Amino acid sequence: MTRGELIRMFVLSEISDDYEEPEHIFDNVSKRARICGIDLKPEDIRAAVLELIGFGLAKAYRLSTRDPVVEVQGVPPSTQFADYYFLITEKGRGAHSTWRKEWPLDDEDSLLPGWVPPTD
Repeated sequence: MTRGELIRMFVLSEISDDYEEPEHIFDNVSKRARICGIDLKPEDIRAAVLELIGFGLAKAYRLSTRDPVVEVQGVPPSTQFADYYFLITEKGRGAHSTWRKEWPLDDEDSLLPGWVPPTD
């Protein structure tokens, strides 16, 4: 597994049960990544989310307290990335269940014995 694949797997897991904003995704994914020996920047999360959208595994949405949820077609503008929420797609659910087999953490978010962080 590459570093990028691990980050995408963590992001996909984070958006698998609800609409999530980028700051929330970054906070939770970076905690898990640190346990695995990987330091992340917000740009890493943005890149992973955009790749997941490009692969059809995630979608972007506009959420408002007054208006209905609006699905964004394609990739949102990078300058407005923080204004969007993200959610897994059905295709993403299939990938998530496959990738989950390579999950490096146990149920308490402790590193599994023998797991080695990616070098790339």
